Order: sequence, then structure tokens, then C-alpha cells
Amino acid sequence: MNSVKNQIVIQGRMSSTRLPGKTLMDLAGRPVIEHVVRRCRAALTVDRVVVALPDATVDDSLYHWCVANDVPCVRGSTEDVLSRYIKALNAFPCVNMVRITADCPLVDPGLLDSLLYMHTSMQNDYTSNVGPPDFPKGFDIEVVRAEVLRHIDSIAELQTHREHVTLYIRERPGEFKSASMSFALEMPDVRLTLDRPEDYQALQKIFDGLVIHKPLCSIYEILAYLHEHPEILAINSAGVQFNLPAGLCGGSSLLCR
Repeated sequence: MNSVKNQIVIQGRMSSTRLPGKTLMDLAGRPVIEHVVRRCRAALTVDRVVVALPDATVDDSLYHWCVANDVPCVRGSTEDVLSRYIKALNAFPCVNMVRITADCPLVDPGLLDSLLYMHTSMQNDYTSNVGPPDFPKGFDIEVVRAEVLRHIDSIAELQTHREHVTLYIRERPGEFKSASMSFALEMPDVRLTLDRPEDYQALQKIFDGLVIHKPLCSIYEILAYLHEHPEILAINSAGVQFNLPAGLCGGSSLLCR
């Protein structure tokens, strides 16, 4: 396969203990994985989107979905996720690899472009928006140079470093040229990811009320919608309080009880 500059590798599985089969659950008439792939492909600076799955039998249905929908896919170890990413790089070479997880059906294409621009313009080894963790959950993006990830694979021995793909880099900031994007609104407790049944209930309402009409809505449009419908955040983010800019929602604060 030809090499590209910027490639997203979506880490997916069907064996979640809290919400089994979540990657193929329905949101507004489409499986979760389809929303993730479509929104990743919508980023202007992304050249290719690949899905990396475990080779366990339980993940066969997800693999068949990828094949049926012409989504490039690789399969590998369930526990050694880093090796699964290396398999993706071997099968689909690239310069910069973006890590996205399949439980983020609202990943923002514009945010992907921003992180990739930041990464390439600064010539970083690693760029993310996960530290400090102030973005809403469900918008995590990590960009790493492929050759750096290959280097990590050759030296990482701890099980935690094999399971958590970028942990080795994040634990050694002095060894890598890194940068982070922060979110001034500071909303780390807002849950827009899919990990628990109540997350699914909240996402169903967001997709049925907003995303079905604006499939590529931005993080700001989503937050504005939640401001208009605070009962949605109350489903899975009880007790969360945040302030939205006046230009986004009229300047009032949102408190979910």
C-alpha cells in the first residue's frame, strides 16, 4: 500500500466490559463506527482512515462491517495494542499517525485538522489535546510521527506501555518534541464518549436532535445544543457545570443536577 502523509488509525473492539458491542450500536440509523469513520474522513488534512481491531472472534462482526464498507482494516493482539498499531503502519505506511478510539462518535473534523496543522508546523514527535485533559470526553486526539511510534515499539517492554499506545511518550516529555492543545472552556467532566449505558442514552438524544440534521457538526455546535437541552447532560454528566462564551449561547452558565 502506498504511503501517505497523515493517517488516522481508529482503535476499536466489541468486547467492552461496561457496554459490550458498543462499536456497532445504532445512532441515528448508523452504527457508531460509521460515524467515527465518516467524521475522521471529513478532516481536510487526513489522507486515509484505517481501523485496527483485535483478532478475537467477538470482533469478527466489526471486521465484516469494515470489509463490507471498504474501510481499510488490520487485526492484531487484543492486549498488545501498540503492536496492533504497528501492524497498521506496516500495512498502511504514513508519516504522521493520528490515534482515535472507536467510542468517540462525535470526533470533530476541524479539531483533527487543527491538531495536525499544529503537529506538522512545529515538526513535533507527538501532539495531543489530552494533557491537560480539559476537552470534553470523546474528543481526545493524539498525533505521533510513525517513525517515533516504531521506535517506541522496539524498546517498550512494560505491559502498560504496550496496552496504552502513547503512554511511553507521555511519561517522558523530555525525550520527545511534544506539544499540547488546551481547551479554554475546561470541560473534562462532560461525557460525549460511549462507555456506559447512560452515555448511549445521552448520545442517542444528541444524534436524533442535532447530528441527524448536521452530520458534521462541530464541538461548538454540540455544546450550544447541550446548552439548549441541559436535560441531556444530566443523563450521564450529573453535577457538571460550565460556562459557554456569550457568542455561543448567550453567556449563561449550564449546571446539570
